[in-house]
Amino acid sequence: MPKRAIFQPARRTGKAAAARFGAALGASAPAKGNKFDAKKTDCQHGHRHDSKAEARRCNELHLLARGGAITDLEVQPQFWFAVGGVQMKHESGRRVGYCGDFAYVERGRQVVEDVKGGYRDDAWTLRKAIFRALFPHIELREVK
Repeated sequence: MPKRAIFQPARRTGKAAAARFGAALGASAPAKGNKFDAKKTDCQHGHRHDSKAEARRCNELHLLARGGAITDLEVQPQFWFAVGGVQMKHESGRRVGYCGDFAYVERGRQVVEDVKGGYRDDAWTLRKAIFRALFPHIELREVK
């Protein structure tokens, strides 16, 4: 006659269970990754970038600057949005703006670049439209 199986509770395995039990024991939760799976990367000039593609583009732009094709290269330029002289703000009071990846002058025209992967969310589409309306004298480029 076969032995009866003794009921045992299912074992908890996996990252979620480990994080739950680790938090119960006082351990810190594991760091969340980037929602686009981008890896922070340093370029050859010592800047920390949000992705490998952005670090590669930084290296390319520094070569163009050394060659004289572009001037006034700036990393992570910040632009604040204001309409009619009034600063746009979130409900929380935070200012609304846009931080580009790079800004430079090419043939006398100011250019702002944003390095993008394959995905563009609704927030980017809206921010790009507002930027182009408020800063028509600046060319906004999306670079892969």
